[in-house]
This record gives sequence, C-alpha cells and structure tokens, in this order.
Amino acid sequence: MRKQPQVTEQTRANLRQAFWELYAERPVEKISVREITDRAGYNRATFYLYYHDVYELLAEIEDQVLGVIERLVNERLLKGDRLDFSQHMGLILRLAQRSRDYTRVLLGPHGDPAFTQRLKGILSPLIDRFFLPEEPLGQQAEHIVREFYLSGIVATIRTWTAEEDPMPIEQLIGVIVNVVL
Repeated sequence: MRKQPQVTEQTRANLRQAFWELYAERPVEKISVREITDRAGYNRATFYLYYHDVYELLAEIEDQVLGVIERLVNERLLKGDRLDFSQHMGLILRLAQRSRDYTRVLLGPHGDPAFTQRLKGILSPLIDRFFLPEEPLGQQAEHIVREFYLSGIVATIRTWTAEEDPMPIEQLIGVIVNVVL
C-alpha cells in the first residue's frame, strides 16, 4: 500500500505540532510518545511509522531551524568582503523573529544545549572572518574571543525573543552598536 504524500506530510505536521506544544511547556525527557499521539489524535503505531522516538522528532525541528540559519550565513552573510553589523545582525534577528515561537523555546530553559552549540557552530565562520584579528592571537585566545562573541549573539537572540513585547530590531541593533561595540 502506498502512502499519499499529502497525508504523510499532514500527519508529520500534526505530530510535530503536538510535540511542540508539549515541548514549550517542559523538557523533552518529560514528554512521552503517548502524550504526543493523544494530542495529535493518532495512535502510537502511527508515531513510530515516522519517528524512532521523541528525540528524533526534536532533532528534525532543530535541523529545520538551523538549516535556514545556515543557508543565510553561507549564501548571504559570508559573501561580502566586510562586515556590515547592522545589516548582518538585522538579517539574523529578522530570521529569529520569523521563527520566534521556535527560537524562544529552543534557546530557552527547556532547550537542548546541543542546539545552542550547533547554532554557535553555524555562526562561528562569521566571527572568524569579521571579528578575529588578522594576526593570529594563538589558539586559546582565539577560542576565548570567538566564544565571547558567539555567547553574546546567542544571549541577545535568547533574551530578545523571550520578551513579550520585544524592542524593534533597529532599536536593538542601535543599542548594541552604541553601547557594546
């Protein structure tokens, strides 16, 4: 028997949505397949047709979010010869804003720390290219400087997306440029 692609995708979307509603409330290790399928209106066997476990479902969501960020970094932000902080950070923040429901949870208290590390790995080439000095600092110093910038960017996104009424992107960038940089 062949599955219909539209039905398959709708089922997956329903399972993802049910999982996401639960994940927004509590850590992944406290979510059962039964809860997901009850909320989505399917039986457990249907879940296992598409996913091995809840961790695979979370990984799929994380991969989707990170894939969009990675494409932005590789196809746009690394293409220029110089850093335009306002423009580059603006693009990253607009992306975080569009996926705010995901971003605030993935970077929040229930989020997987591995997601944050993967996000830093994607943003790292920007730091290496535009923030680290041309003269080598030494491996240990470069690691510290890179982590300083990456942690600041991720913390900014985390804090900003967690706000109920976040400040406009241009204002946020202005604060960073005028106060931090």
